[in-house]
Amino acid sequence: MKLYSIQIPKSQTNNIVYNCPHSGEKFPDGFLKSIDIDEHILLSSGDSFVNQLFAKASIYGSVLLANEYSRSFIDTNREAYELDPSMFSGEITATLNSQSQKVRMGFGSIAKYAYTRNDIYNQKIPFKDAEARLDQYYFPIHEVLRNALLKKFEKFGYALLIDCHSMPSYEFLGNQFATKKQPDIILGNLHGNSCNPLITDFISQHFKNHDLTVALNVPFAGGYNTSQYCEPDKNRHAIQIEIKKSLYMDEIKRAPNQSFKKIKIVISSLCAALCKEIDNLI
Repeated sequence: MKLYSIQIPKSQTNNIVYNCPHSGEKFPDGFLKSIDIDEHILLSSGDSFVNQLFAKASIYGSVLLANEYSRSFIDTNREAYELDPSMFSGEITATLNSQSQKVRMGFGSIAKYAYTRNDIYNQKIPFKDAEARLDQYYFPIHEVLRNALLKKFEKFGYALLIDCHSMPSYEFLGNQFATKKQPDIILGNLHGNSCNPLITDFISQHFKNHDLTVALNVPFAGGYNTSQYCEPDKNRHAIQIEIKKSLYMDEIKRAPNQSFKKIKIVISSLCAALCKEIDNLI
């Protein structure tokens, strides 16, 4: 069972880790037969092909980590026990963070809904099975991510996590898409608290130089990974990048579009530029 893929450069020239927590598309054997919702809908809830956009990160001396399993099965960009207790049967033997915004929306570490707001499960999950899922699929990913950030910290004196995501072209409100288009890129730095502002400015300007529109923190300020792995005062930085899906894929068919290679070049050049300039940004 392969939980993740990790590309480590032969010569690591920086301590930047690109993490793709939502690009995975695997489900365990038998999972899809146990639910009523369509696989395509479940996968459309994720960040298809984002790991491919960042595929050249290791060429530029950085680490690239990508989950193999779908976020509709396990979402590692949530607190482990960020869960809706109404989803489970049996004794709940852990303290749950059940009041977070993500849980109220149905998107905890074990999601209640697909992006369409359809229920994923047709019956309650035994809580012991939920705990087993966390133990088997969630905690090992965070151990790998944590180790990737720490392994070379002393050598380089800093760590930078770039959490890589994609977003629908239109805002999703309630159970329908709004008419307001998203910007091309949204950078999330927890409203200035997750990284040196020079990092945010540098990444923002890179995308603007490629004629892409860039917004900051609204509506995505950064998820669990961004908050969990940042301590800027200790030179541990994190930032989230959201890429508008229509820039590189057909959102209905969930397939790369004719602009995929163009956006991949933009992303690859960002990896190259950060490798070159990171020492001036921390």
